[in-house]
Amino acid sequence: MNSTNRSFVIPILHLDEDRKYNIISLLNDLNDIPGEAICIFNSKEAFEALKEHKRIDKFTYNNVNIGVSRSWNAGINMSEGDSIFILNADLHIEKNAVDQLEHFLLHLPDAVLVGPEGTINDYANLEIIEYYRRGTFNQPTRTHDISGFFFAIHKQRFLDNKLLFDARYSPCFMEEWDMGMQVLNAGLACYVIPVDEYEHEWGISGAQENVPINYMGRIVYRQDILQSNQRKFLEKWFPLNK
Repeated sequence: MNSTNRSFVIPILHLDEDRKYNIISLLNDLNDIPGEAICIFNSKEAFEALKEHKRIDKFTYNNVNIGVSRSWNAGINMSEGDSIFILNADLHIEKNAVDQLEHFLLHLPDAVLVGPEGTINDYANLEIIEYYRRGTFNQPTRTHDISGFFFAIHKQRFLDNKLLFDARYSPCFMEEWDMGMQVLNAGLACYVIPVDEYEHEWGISGAQENVPINYMGRIVYRQDILQSNQRKFLEKWFPLNK
C-alpha cells in the first residue's frame, strides 16, 4: 500500500478509453505521486476491468451509480490520509500540482478545501459572480466553493466540524455550492490555489444538452436534476426566499 499520509479518492463510472484522459491515464499519473488510491466503482464494466490494477490500494464496488456526493463520502470514510484529494476519473495531474495544493491546505490556518478552480456566488439568485480558473489569479484566494473535478480536503478540520457532502444532491449538481455554505457556516474557508499542472475537459457539468444519466439503476435527465437540486439548495439555505 502507498503512503497513507495522503489519500486519492476517485469515483469511476466509465472507462472512457476513447478519450485522451481517462481512469487508466490517471492511474498512470499516480504512479509518480505518493498516496493511497481509493476507487469508488459505480459500474460493473469499470470494476471488472480495473479490480486487479496495481495502483489501486482500496476500492468499493457499487452495482449501480450512487452519484457524486455518496461516492465522495464513501472515499472519505475509507481514507487514512491527513489530506484527501478528490479526483475526477478523466483528470490529468502532475506531482507539483498535488504538492502545491497540499502545502497550502496544511499551512493556511482556516483552509478546509483547496483546489485550482472555484467561484464567488450569488447564492440566493443561483448565479456565479466570478469564476477563478487557471491563469486568472496568482495567489491563494478565498472563494465560496471549489470545483469538484480536483480538490483537496483537510481531513481533521472536515471531520471535526462534522462536514459531509449532502447526498440529497445526488447524482450531481449543487453539492459544491452546498459544501461551500457548510464551510462558511463552520467559520472555515475554501481557497483556490494557482497551479498549472493539470488538464480536465468538462463532461456532464458543462454539457448543453439534456443528456440522460443512469442513476441508481434508472434513467434521469440532466436538466431535471439541475432544476430539482437548485430548489433543494434554496429550500435548505434560503427557505424564506424559495
